[in-house]
Amino acid sequence: MAAIRSAAFGERRNLFRLFSFLALLLLVIVAVIPLFPVLVVRDSTSNEVLWSHRIAQDGSFGIRWTHSIHRSTVEERYRLEAGQIVLVKLRFHDYGIGMENELAAGEELALADGQFEVRNMHRAFPALHLFIGQVRANHTLLFAGQELPLRSIGKPGEAVVIQAEKRSILSELGGYE
Repeated sequence: MAAIRSAAFGERRNLFRLFSFLALLLLVIVAVIPLFPVLVVRDSTSNEVLWSHRIAQDGSFGIRWTHSIHRSTVEERYRLEAGQIVLVKLRFHDYGIGMENELAAGEELALADGQFEVRNMHRAFPALHLFIGQVRANHTLLFAGQELPLRSIGKPGEAVVIQAEKRSILSELGGYE
C-alpha cells in the first residue's frame, strides 16, 4: 500500500515538474519573441539606438524639415504597413529643386491651405536614411502629438536611420536590444 502511494506521489511530482518546466519555457519564449512594433532612430555608424517608442502596427508619424534652398517647410507623413515605412503624404510650399516633380499612378497633387500636397502616395521603404541638418533643415520627428527635433537626440550632420523594429517584452523592460 505504501509502495502504491509512493508511486502515485512520484507520478504527480513528475507531472508537476513537467508542467513547471513547460510553463517556464512558455514564459521565456513570450519574453524573448519580438511582439511589439517600435519606431527606432539609430546612429548609422554605431547602430546605437538614439530614440525609440512603441507604435501601433499601422501607426503613423511624420518628419518636418526646412528646405535648404527655398527655406520653406516640408512635411512628410508616413504609416507603418507590414514592417515597411510607407510615405503617404507630402506637403510643401514651393515647387522646385529637390521636390517631387512626377506623380506615381494614383497620386494627386492638390493645393491646400496655400501649400502643395501630394496625396494618395504609397511609397514603401524598409528604412529612412537621413543626415540631421547642420544649418537650417531642423529635421523634426512628429510622433504621437509630440515634436522631437532630431538634433536633440543626435549631432547635426550625423547620419541616422529611422525604422520599424519588433521588440519583445524583455527588451521593452530594458533587458536587451
